[in-house]
Amino acid sequence: MRKTSISLIAMAAALTVAPIAMADPITGTLGIGGTDTFSATSISFTGNGTVLSGNGTFTGASGPVTMTGFTFTDSNNVELFDVTSGTGAPITFTIDGAVSSSVSSTTGDLTLTGNGVLTEAGFAPTDGTFNLTSSTTSAGGLSSTTFSVTAGATGSTGPVVPEPSSLVFLGTGLFALALFAFRKARPSGLILHS
Repeated sequence: MRKTSISLIAMAAALTVAPIAMADPITGTLGIGGTDTFSATSISFTGNGTVLSGNGTFTGASGPVTMTGFTFTDSNNVELFDVTSGTGAPITFTIDGAVSSSVSSTTGDLTLTGNGVLTEAGFAPTDGTFNLTSSTTSAGGLSSTTFSVTAGATGSTGPVVPEPSSLVFLGTGLFALALFAFRKARPSGLILHS
């Protein structure tokens, strides 16, 4: 019984001290296109967008893209887009902070830039930047939207997320420690008579 207790202690200690494996950060650039209407203070999108290009972890992203309009002064925590199918789906970008906007005096095109957090299935949330251009060349009051999102462009990554297998590994070690503590605290079985 003594060897079993020592073995349990050694196993529990090894499991709880083991480093937690972290998911890899998102890499690459994703290009998206669609239609929109905009003013000097806001943008709204018409229908779904489409994935135009992708490299890095975005290779294979496809399908419809849900885009969310916003007011330039109230853009913090707006989920700019959600790629709903293809490799890595869902892929999202949530604006973090203010956006910079400008309208060209010669062409009337809108340019937006900002920072945010990318999420992609199987990867750690990663900081990134977006650049959006809306050209006023289309008919019917709609503009042509093209934008790209680049992962890691702000120079840092988002919070590191442990892989599920690491959490199971840690939980097993903690369970073994709890089991050992329970066995040590259990009464010895002696009955005392008064």
